[in-house]
Amino acid sequence: MPPNRVNHSTFLSILDNFFVTPTHAVRILPSKPLEPVPSRPADINRERRPNGTLDTVMTPHLALPSETPMRRTSILVIAGLTATACNEYEIKETTEQQYDIGESADPDIVVDPVSISFDDVLAYDEAGAPPTVETRTVTIRNEGGGDLNLGEILLVDDTGPYSWSNLSSVLVQPGGEATFTVEFDPITAGEVTNQILINSNDPDEPVVEVDIFGNGVAPVIELSPAEFDFGTLYIGCDADEVFTVTNVGTTDLVVSNVDFTTASLDLVHDLNEASNGALPWTIAPGDIRQITVSNIPFDELPDTSFLLVDSNDPFTPQVASVIDGTGEFFGEGADTFEQPISSPTDIIFAVDRSCSMYDDIENVQNNFDIFVDTMDALDADYHVAATVEDNGCINGSDLYIDNTFDPSDAKATITTMINLGGSYGSNTERGFMLLETCLANTGSGDCNDGLIRDEGKLNLVGVSDEPEQSINNYTYYISAFQTLKDNPDDVVMHAIGGDYPSGCGSASAYTGFYEATVATGGVFLSICAVDWGSHLEALAENSASDVSSIPLSDLPVPETIEVTKDGVTTTVGWTYNPSANAIDFDADYVPEGGTTVDVTYALYGECSG
Repeated sequence: MPPNRVNHSTFLSILDNFFVTPTHAVRILPSKPLEPVPSRPADINRERRPNGTLDTVMTPHLALPSETPMRRTSILVIAGLTATACNEYEIKETTEQQYDIGESADPDIVVDPVSISFDDVLAYDEAGAPPTVETRTVTIRNEGGGDLNLGEILLVDDTGPYSWSNLSSVLVQPGGEATFTVEFDPITAGEVTNQILINSNDPDEPVVEVDIFGNGVAPVIELSPAEFDFGTLYIGCDADEVFTVTNVGTTDLVVSNVDFTTASLDLVHDLNEASNGALPWTIAPGDIRQITVSNIPFDELPDTSFLLVDSNDPFTPQVASVIDGTGEFFGEGADTFEQPISSPTDIIFAVDRSCSMYDDIENVQNNFDIFVDTMDALDADYHVAATVEDNGCINGSDLYIDNTFDPSDAKATITTMINLGGSYGSNTERGFMLLETCLANTGSGDCNDGLIRDEGKLNLVGVSDEPEQSINNYTYYISAFQTLKDNPDDVVMHAIGGDYPSGCGSASAYTGFYEATVATGGVFLSICAVDWGSHLEALAENSASDVSSIPLSDLPVPETIEVTKDGVTTTVGWTYNPSANAIDFDADYVPEGGTTVDVTYALYGECSG
């Protein structure tokens, strides 16, 4: 059957009534079958005619209003063509892929690079070093046929150390390019990732992602614990806590200063310079330094302190720890003492009766009334005796001289005690041993029972023109004599002897006794002096002084001791003597006779740990 044909003019007339976009066109070729261009294929339908034959119908896709064509191409819809025409043109049915008519007018974005890596970058400026900001350039090319319009360029995380700037153009023509820079300015150590989003009018890639990787290099300080509470400690107890400074960064940490701020002395700190060295400290990555904080509460008030550490950490140049602590009294002690109007004092002379001492002993005896007058003028409560015998017992019927004796009776009694001209034993130039034997006989029923009193001061006086020759060192005898008193300071050694260190006249230096006077705070008087009256007066004044030391009944927490005189608190002129567990007053601050002294203090509790 011959092919269906239409004449040329009819064919062109049909074409003029159909218009589609290039992507919906059918190309018309002379003397060749019509082939579709790449596009959405035309719908092909077969319809059966009434006579039973099949007609082929191609229905092209017409251009939509939004599909404004770059070029117009007439297309043909053929439905059941049975007419006969010239065969210069033929319509050929096809379902093959269609082709665009002409070049694409769309932009095509290409970004280089799509991944940026910043190597180790310092997060701080070293002395004399250039700025540590690192930059990279990103290039945007347009490889399409239409203009590329760049929209927003965004960082996914715009709070980090990355930024971008200097976009050269927002319009990129076909074949052209634009650039911008990415900056990495780390503020601390560690890896940081991010993304840049580039928006454009590229229909295929409206958003291009650029991955960013960077590593900051810096010292990073860590102080732990960041806070600490010692809790409640008994006053007098103490506790320690170690605070650790660690460099968790990637380069040297330099600690320039450590401050400890507190309104209390209960919390104190120690930089442990023996192990840490003096500031500044240079701490390598991973290394530490340790600071000790101690809580030693002295009151019941809550205490707060701040440990502040300064360093070259660029992100956190100062770190702090908060420290708390509270004290609590376990118990309180109190002692009351009234200074006597006349303080009891017991004075014993150990006299060398060797032949060279005759003139010196007569001086003592002849001026003894001055000594007694001075003691009476001081309203002193005194016992005075002299020991010369090896057995230690006092010569004569009177064991001691006191304020009931008038001066003449006192002079006669001391002369009897010394018994000048009597035989002398092996201890005559051994003053310490004479005193040791005398005091050993003061117990109940002994020959010197009643000579010394428990509550009085004990003044021991050596008189000799020779060096002290007792068999033991002076320190041995001082310790032995001090055991007789609750307060060791109540034992005072005095001496009348040859000048120290070279002696005087025919007298040798009174070594041994001189050192004892220095150790106990006594007076040393020259045996070569002409005025023995003033010597004995000075000795009396020093022997009859008021009580300068008050023993305590319980062991105190020293820092909590409070002293009042007649109800008035005093903070000067006294110290706590731990060896005697007593309050010692300085010479100018000794309470006067009749003064009431109150001492209060905290008692030690059981300390844990």
